[in-house]
Amino acid sequence: MQAQALMEAVLQRLDRPTDSATLEQYRDRLLSYINECALDLAGAIRPWRRDELSMHQGKVELSGLPYRCGKVLSARIDGQRRVFYYGPTSSTIHFPGLAEGTVEVTYWYVPAPLRELTDELQLPEECREAVISYAVAKERARFDTASQNAARLELMLYGQQKGKLRHLLPDAENLVIYNKY
Repeated sequence: MQAQALMEAVLQRLDRPTDSATLEQYRDRLLSYINECALDLAGAIRPWRRDELSMHQGKVELSGLPYRCGKVLSARIDGQRRVFYYGPTSSTIHFPGLAEGTVEVTYWYVPAPLRELTDELQLPEECREAVISYAVAKERARFDTASQNAARLELMLYGQQKGKLRHLLPDAENLVIYNKY
């Protein structure tokens, strides 16, 4: 989902033209609404990824992940879950008793803010309609009472869509807690 496509969909739902002049006029405001919604959805659906990183001297730098890490859920080395702990900062995890290797990290990520029209929203495609509903509601809330009533309906629709997304998207590791004694 590119920022421009999302903005055009919002403008269409608001019955406004989608030409380049109109996009430029609404650009900053709509991008801020979309970014605000992306953070709200990320907190609700907890999007996750699995990526591989290199371990050096028992440490893995999370800054090497392609997405900004919110929380590491699990780490696997050679297909087996391994115990780890965070270092002095949340950007490093340590593996006791291990030195070198490749680690598969499963983590919740925080979507990067959209700044340019060509930026991609870092959420699953299923979130598209919810993002559009939220941005439409925020834009309508700026006007008269009739528009604000329509904004309330859009926000209710957004809430329903967000609730459905929580159940539709898979959880990382099925949110199982592993206890090792």
